[in-house]
Amino acid sequence: MSVKLLIVFYSRYGSTAKLAESIAEGAKKVDDTEVIMRKVRETAPESVIKRDKRWYEANLNMSEKYPEPTLSDLENADSIVFGTPTRYGNMSAELKLFLDTTGPLWVSGKLIGKVAAVFCTNSTAHSGKESTLLSMMIPLLHHGMIIVGIPPNIKETVTAGSYYGATYTAGSTGELPPSNEDLKVAEALGIRVAEVAKALQIGRRENNA
Repeated sequence: MSVKLLIVFYSRYGSTAKLAESIAEGAKKVDDTEVIMRKVRETAPESVIKRDKRWYEANLNMSEKYPEPTLSDLENADSIVFGTPTRYGNMSAELKLFLDTTGPLWVSGKLIGKVAAVFCTNSTAHSGKESTLLSMMIPLLHHGMIIVGIPPNIKETVTAGSYYGATYTAGSTGELPPSNEDLKVAEALGIRVAEVAKALQIGRRENNA
């Protein structure tokens, strides 16, 4: 039986999408893992987005590549990784808006026991990456999800990422690419989530046998 790992993220210029792709690559290294990637919709009017050529073009490209997430996507996944750019030390309005629609899943308890993790990007070195990761965990705890982070045996965490999740500083317009260490930490997060989800799946199957 395969493990379904869902990555739900918001990205304006594509920086957060780069981390999402590395997380996906890591997860795929774990046998029998199916990775599904989804980007939440823009909340800004199209007229505003069009004023910024890079934003407009990036949004077109990502919208073609990544469908929008649905509540069914979350319900059918075994594990979910959420990603966002930092906004004043918190998650983006776009991701928050999507999470605010998950009330029916909270009422029905459909996300209880699913593995979860978080990742983010930011524009400057001290603009709240870890507070963003922590704020993202709060609604996941309300859903009864099992949150995992980056274990301390990943040596790249000395210079990249966080024990709370994958991160990288992308610049104000996403002009800075992630370092090899940033991508390694993101990949490690994907591996970690897939491995924990698989172990839980095996354990639950044996308990029900």
